[in-house]
Amino acid sequence: MKKTKTILVLFLAVCLAAFAAGCAKNEDVEEVEPEDQANLKIYTTFYPIYDFTEKIVGDNANVENLIPTGVEPHDYELSPKQMAKIYDGDIFIYLGESMEPWASKIAEDLSKNGVKVLEVGTDLIENNDPHIWLDPVLAKEMAQKIFEVIAAEDPEHEEIYKENLEALLKKFDELDKELLEVTSKSSKKDVVTSHGFLDYMAKRYGFNQISIAGLSPQDEPSPKKIAEIADICKSKNIKYILVEKGSSSKLPETVANEIGAQILTINPLETLWPDEIKAGEDYFSIMEKNLDILRQALEYEGQ
Repeated sequence: MKKTKTILVLFLAVCLAAFAAGCAKNEDVEEVEPEDQANLKIYTTFYPIYDFTEKIVGDNANVENLIPTGVEPHDYELSPKQMAKIYDGDIFIYLGESMEPWASKIAEDLSKNGVKVLEVGTDLIENNDPHIWLDPVLAKEMAQKIFEVIAAEDPEHEEIYKENLEALLKKFDELDKELLEVTSKSSKKDVVTSHGFLDYMAKRYGFNQISIAGLSPQDEPSPKKIAEIADICKSKNIKYILVEKGSSSKLPETVANEIGAQILTINPLETLWPDEIKAGEDYFSIMEKNLDILRQALEYEGQ
């Protein structure tokens, strides 16, 4: 399955010259040990795609995630070594321009050089909001797309991939049922978040997200907007504000202090953090913890 790409040496020379200055900060990324060259080589951009892909292929392909633990995907810059590895791979999977603009820039050239490219967010992302993986129904569609690309590249293991996919889809169905249970039996219908990462989930399960910042944590509102949000929270008797793990913004604390609310930490799953990796967490275990946070914020009244 390994491709022979005659342009690789030339590309490396150009890449090293063009990217050295901007990408030097990523040179300390830990390198992965050489893998079985007989297996399909798949490169993914950030955690949910990596986790879904790993669960589908099992031990029958080599999957490497390009963005290090705890690093925000939007502004990440690949090192020249990482770039070379992608061009020597079989499949490159990314979400879309709204999540990894750098990946969109290289996608066409990768395809021209024999790498199968999957933009998994195509026809799923709306209004430039990338957070589709937090909606288990859309996450199922992501997994189906990943399976189809991998099975087409490696038909020898298609039945194994299909069996793994079915097990994965069942887990998404179970998560979907849990979310329906929680949102249908909660006294609150409003959730306040540090930025707008829960829109897809909110629309799917019938609650309202009030975000302090925009789609990006860097989209900070004006003082007037913050005052308006605080007034809305007071009128709705909001007791909790959901803040993504790793956030450095002080705005949620400002609003929480103003309205007398408690800060709850949630992981939007753009990355896993070192403590989560050490504990053996994955997409589903983190989503279960996120679900517990939603139970508290929505004041779940079920048994």
